[in-house]
Amino acid sequence: MQEENAHKPNITRKGITAVTGLVMGIARIYSRGNININPDPVDEARLPDEKKKFRQARKTVGMTMERLSDFADSRNDSDTRDIMNAQYEILNDPELETMVYQLIDQKSFRTEKAIYDAFQHYIDLIKSTDKSFLVSRLSDLRDMRDRLIHNVQQLAVIASFGKDAVMVSEDVSPIEVITFARNGVKGIICTAGGLTSHASIIANAMGIPMIIGAKSVLRTVRDGDTIILDGYGQNVIVRPDDETSSSYTRVIKRQKEEDKFLRHVIDKPAETLCGTRIELQANIDFEDEVLNIDKYRAEGIGLLRTDTLLMNAGPLTMDRSRQEEFCQTAYSGSGSAMVTVRLLDVGGDKLLNIKSKEANPFLGWRGVRILLDRRELLQSQLEAICRVAGRYPGRTRILVPMISNLEEFLEVKKELEDMQGTLEKRGVPVDRKVKLGIMVEVPSVALQIRQFAPHVDFFSIGTNDLTQYTLAVDRGNNLIASLYQPLHPAVLTFISMTVQAGEEFDIPVAVCGELASDPFAALILAGLGIRELSMTPRLVPKVKQALRLHDLEEIKAISQKVLGCSTRSERETIRAQWREAYELKLKEERLKIKTL
Repeated sequence: MQEENAHKPNITRKGITAVTGLVMGIARIYSRGNININPDPVDEARLPDEKKKFRQARKTVGMTMERLSDFADSRNDSDTRDIMNAQYEILNDPELETMVYQLIDQKSFRTEKAIYDAFQHYIDLIKSTDKSFLVSRLSDLRDMRDRLIHNVQQLAVIASFGKDAVMVSEDVSPIEVITFARNGVKGIICTAGGLTSHASIIANAMGIPMIIGAKSVLRTVRDGDTIILDGYGQNVIVRPDDETSSSYTRVIKRQKEEDKFLRHVIDKPAETLCGTRIELQANIDFEDEVLNIDKYRAEGIGLLRTDTLLMNAGPLTMDRSRQEEFCQTAYSGSGSAMVTVRLLDVGGDKLLNIKSKEANPFLGWRGVRILLDRRELLQSQLEAICRVAGRYPGRTRILVPMISNLEEFLEVKKELEDMQGTLEKRGVPVDRKVKLGIMVEVPSVALQIRQFAPHVDFFSIGTNDLTQYTLAVDRGNNLIASLYQPLHPAVLTFISMTVQAGEEFDIPVAVCGELASDPFAALILAGLGIRELSMTPRLVPKVKQALRLHDLEEIKAISQKVLGCSTRSERETIRAQWREAYELKLKEERLKIKTL
């Protein structure tokens, strides 16, 4: 790509903040490029690591193959399924593993070189034969070879970037974000991406600042440049000069001091200045996050996402024992509080890493639609949840995603009752008081919320999809990212309608979308009557702090102002005015603490 202002300092590029934060580090250009084989041998001490790389690559590629095959099977696409199954056979051929290991042990080959030569051996054998059915498999062999080598090299590239790395890429996948986090990457900048893509959600969960939609940054930055990711100002600054670097260094230092200040509110109750209680719960994606529930004093789990289990098993064929283990960890790590387990919600941009033929996957096969088509998956999930719920009676809520009509919910409810009956016959302890609720994320549900109320135990509003469907804005399309406005009056009206139905039928209403983690938005939600907010655990103190510095009447007044806005600029003006007043409140609060 041709560089633009390749040597000029202090280049600023605008983006859209996906995960708030401010970091300064070394730019590392990340791309899924062509494979490149290094023929140099490795030291003998590293040979076991090279074998480990092969096992990891084979596992990851195998999961992708299974996902493709499974999706093809669900669409009766026998041609694609047969191709995937053939490639899967190649991948798991024990002779391939033996040959790769021999090349590593005997010739000290790097993993990618061993893979390349092993596959070349098979390719040469096939080329020497006149059997057409074997020759036809050459493309499968080459494709599998390249997939394995690509996987090995990308992991090695990420690991080599170092702890000060700020990744700059066109886009990233959820699995890549997880890999970045495990290698200590400081921030992520993408030229594409969506505000509520699953990659963004995982970056938020991992605490990695992220900016998307920085369209020309790849034409400006060079690998190794100093770079600033300013998620507060939605800026990317390439090659900052000394003055800019010093200024941001001071800001970063001040923010660290503010984080220390937040420790003073961690152990205090989540309530408004006038004493109105608001439950602040945790959104959990991974087992590693469970420790953060107590660390940040979240009040239970408002959203236990099971989607990420697909990254550790074949797609749509999750192992029940693995699901049970994940739930067990969540329950044991959340004290005596409630745990809301969301059933599998893949599709759209969520971990269904397949070449879907759907014209618009967000309006297609996802959430409960997959579960009802694949009953064995739904039953497996319900069995795992019910088994754990029986050990922790009175603590379980099951959340059904992507509901668009009452019939879908009633079918899931029957499956739950049938599973509970089956387990009881087997002598397995069952909690018959498990609550079953729905995600309110489709406008048709919000409009008919009173028809759902007599049948459900609770509502949980998914503001990410509710915003997308209400405003007809593809949340993953950076070309229209500015139109994605969760505080739009239309979205807030649907939230208000749900709250009113909850009050009328005495049904709890929670918000589990990313909107709940924004202090300003959290106040607005509280002003509309929401009393349960679920968010990334590390953001609980910030939201708690905002609640504790406002009384309910003040919060309601802000909510009504935003609800009455006609334009985005009006809402931004209200936010800016609030922010200015809030900064004064924070300053006064810090002075009080210092004098104690």
